[in-house]
Amino acid sequence: MGHGGNIYEIQRKYNIEKNKLIDFSSNINPLGLPKTLKKIIMSRMDDLEAYPDIHYYQLKTAISKYYSLDIDNIFVGNGAAQVIYDIIHGIKPKDAIVLAPTFSEYERALNSSGSNIIHYYLKEEDDFQLIPEDFIKIIDDSIDLIVLCNPNNPTSKLINIKTMESILEKAKKHKTFVMIDEAFMDFVKSEEDYSMLKMYRDYNNLIIVRAFTKFYAIPGLRLGFGITCNKDILNRINNTSLPWSLNTFAGYFGEVLLTEDEYVDKTHKWLEEEKARFVAKLKEIRGIKVYEPAVNFILIKIIKDNIDVDILKEEFLKESILIRDCSNFKGLDKKFFRIAIKAPSLNDGFIKVLKKIIQNN
Repeated sequence: MGHGGNIYEIQRKYNIEKNKLIDFSSNINPLGLPKTLKKIIMSRMDDLEAYPDIHYYQLKTAISKYYSLDIDNIFVGNGAAQVIYDIIHGIKPKDAIVLAPTFSEYERALNSSGSNIIHYYLKEEDDFQLIPEDFIKIIDDSIDLIVLCNPNNPTSKLINIKTMESILEKAKKHKTFVMIDEAFMDFVKSEEDYSMLKMYRDYNNLIIVRAFTKFYAIPGLRLGFGITCNKDILNRINNTSLPWSLNTFAGYFGEVLLTEDEYVDKTHKWLEEEKARFVAKLKEIRGIKVYEPAVNFILIKIIKDNIDVDILKEEFLKESILIRDCSNFKGLDKKFFRIAIKAPSLNDGFIKVLKKIIQNN
């Protein structure tokens, strides 16, 4: 099970103290926890003595209001991962199309459901951008589910609404479901050009996954939600998903969502400024290719012959820096790695170490 952010395993293996490890493998907002959430956790400890609301009505109401969704179309889960599993187990697709490279949990969830997976490989020569005309050709009556990650992980590439509509229209003709994972969409400042949330009611074959983990820096809280207007799929998910899948504090997250406008604005301002600066600095380094990112993480290829990601990873760990080895993503190899965009001082430190490693190998 390969993911970023596995700091505990790294600490055990390399004997690095937690507070000294700089984790560039995990795409978490460097602004940290929103103030509202900290206040909720500190002031409502006694609420842990009671079960959470099994229907999470307060949370769903806030999600509904914040994103302009119908509350009856929302279902929640213990992170985006559970939402993804619940959707796939609800649909039970015989044949499913999955991009490569993309987030590994789609394939794990499909395998657990006994599905046959058809990989659509994104091409390096296209900078791993999906080409709509080619992709739409492979959708036919044999396909039960299409899985798309937007923005895609690890490529940090976006698919625009026009392309999504073309895919959904073709899928609708063939009675094919489309699951779109928008876990990183909150980082996209021009979200209205890419997210399908406002159009979900137009497509009975569409299910959207969202997560609060990355944007609000709460990977330990585990909170995601799904949205669809398809009542049959909603019923299947609600009838099979685990009760009380969210903890008490996750159930209160709606209060954070509706009160942290300043946090959202600060995040977009930080990312807009630091992404441009950091990417420009990375592109100055000879020996790597930097793929232009849409959000808060960057895919990089090592183009120097005598270095691969194993060497790079070990050298970075000597400086207590963790990067994401991307060689276990289908369609990538030992030349690819992914890093998060962090605070300017940490990014500058990363640049310094990377230059030294490239020069010395």
